[in-house]
Amino acid sequence: MYQHVGRHTTKMKLYKTARLIWTFYRSFVLASVVITICCIKLLWDYDFMIFGMLFWFKVASLGLIYYFINSYKRKHYYYYLNLGLSRTVLWAATLGFDLFLFIFLIVLAYKLK
Repeated sequence: MYQHVGRHTTKMKLYKTARLIWTFYRSFVLASVVITICCIKLLWDYDFMIFGMLFWFKVASLGLIYYFINSYKRKHYYYYLNLGLSRTVLWAATLGFDLFLFIFLIVLAYKLK
């Protein structure tokens, strides 16, 4: 019986963490998706030879997003910290997911071409 309660608690904590990360990611998801779509369009037009340049453009844009979110929403980090998520966890999860999504969509677009 206690083992079942432990699994339920773990699932709830994971769900809570995912929702908090999504809430944080929503603050810049639109800008990130627009940049990804522009990169896909450029890849479609100029073929895979510009992938390296697009990848570094995406990384640089994520750096700018990081800078602006850190300066604009500096005090919002206390909300996440009080709920158990550090700034490092927030950024690692969102930037990791965003880069994964970028590469996945680039590969998908290249395969569809």
